[in-house]
Amino acid sequence: MRTEKHIKDLSRKEYVEKAHEILEKEGAEAISIRRLAKELGCSSTSLYRHFSNLEELLFFAQLGYLQDYLEDLRGHEGAWNNVWESHIGVWECFSRQAFTTPEAFDCIFFGAQSKHLPEALREYYEMFPEELQILSGYLQYMLQEGDFVKRDFYMSLRCLEAGVITLDNAIRMNHMSVYCFKGIFKGVLEQREKGEKKKIDVEQLVTEVVDCITDIVCMYAKDPLNIKRSK
Repeated sequence: MRTEKHIKDLSRKEYVEKAHEILEKEGAEAISIRRLAKELGCSSTSLYRHFSNLEELLFFAQLGYLQDYLEDLRGHEGAWNNVWESHIGVWECFSRQAFTTPEAFDCIFFGAQSKHLPEALREYYEMFPEELQILSGYLQYMLQEGDFVKRDFYMSLRCLEAGVITLDNAIRMNHMSVYCFKGIFKGVLEQREKGEKKKIDVEQLVTEVVDCITDIVCMYAKDPLNIKRSK
């Protein structure tokens, strides 16, 4: 049996790692304070030394699903030749992971705990710095922005700095892109909440988002003829 001293030495990171492990294997419904205590060899009350409740821990554990998004970004980043390909490409990678694990991404970006996302992301990447360091500087900076609209606006500002869009149009593009994605994403979640058993066609939804984002970009870019469309 673990000693009391060892129990006190348990870190937030250990709780997050264990909760994410259970999430991936069995889903959120399999996580309980009692189970975590048993698997970590500590008392049920010790969790409250680090988290205000189980929901806060689950929120941190869900952040682990961002790792696949980061890996996807790293795999595609080298193929982007300009800011527009980068702008649309980030949306493509984000959409792919969002539709792969929609409940997790809904929790992270739109759920009750999402208001704490900026602080949570900073702490999470302090616990797991190796996850963020696989990307170039501008993507690392963007990923540490918790506000969903501001994340995309940071990418829009890169297009402004490159001289391919005006400030007013960058603002419009930012708002339209966010509304477009949220509309498609929330539609998928509503279908799942109604109990519809149809399997999510991730790539079809990614294509739908990318086509929508590309149309918006072409609407506001200074030279839309140079924007590549998805095949």
